[in-house]
Amino acid sequence: MAGLFKWSVRKSDAAPAAAPPAVSPEPALTASKVLPRFLAVVSHQPAPVLVDLGGVVGANVSFFGDRLSCRLIVEDLVALVEAHAKRPGPGGLSAAFAKQLGTLEPESVDGILCWDLFDYLDRKTGQELAARLATLLKKGGALYGFFGTTPAELTHYTRFVVQAPDAFRHRRYPATPTRRQVLMNRDLAKMFEGLTVAESVLLKTGARETLFRKS
Repeated sequence: MAGLFKWSVRKSDAAPAAAPPAVSPEPALTASKVLPRFLAVVSHQPAPVLVDLGGVVGANVSFFGDRLSCRLIVEDLVALVEAHAKRPGPGGLSAAFAKQLGTLEPESVDGILCWDLFDYLDRKTGQELAARLATLLKKGGALYGFFGTTPAELTHYTRFVVQAPDAFRHRRYPATPTRRQVLMNRDLAKMFEGLTVAESVLLKTGARETLFRKS
């Protein structure tokens, strides 16, 4: 409007120029030894079906689509975790997960991206979800995830942004605080009954990057 009516501000009356907003540094790249294995497994299918249990990340949609020519189904279970933390619904998280995944047929999926979802679940909910995910995988399919190794209080969620077949960045955003459920290797083997641990690597971040296979 000032331009339209030829308004102007005298220099003596002008407010000091605002400082430019601070730019957050780009999160550092984290190397992955297990993601390439996951990609190798699902790439054996001509048009694989992948399920991502995290939120929509545009870079990931492009990466997996370009690299695998796959169908990527995003079932944001992390959003359900946060909604339940704020206002628990009838039947708890297990019921919400079952409803969200209810349209997926057994043995219809080639790969599942869990990211660090299980860190936010109690043991019973985790066991029920793991059993459901195992039924969704086709024989030869793969499940990829991260599992924290310290019983810390979690105050943020993490989006894993894939940058290359062997690297990603972490982008954090606030979460209702919850206590991480630490799962040892024997716990994982029992929880994901029907799947086998094909590879497990402890990262510098303290997370265990894990690949499960269905034989």
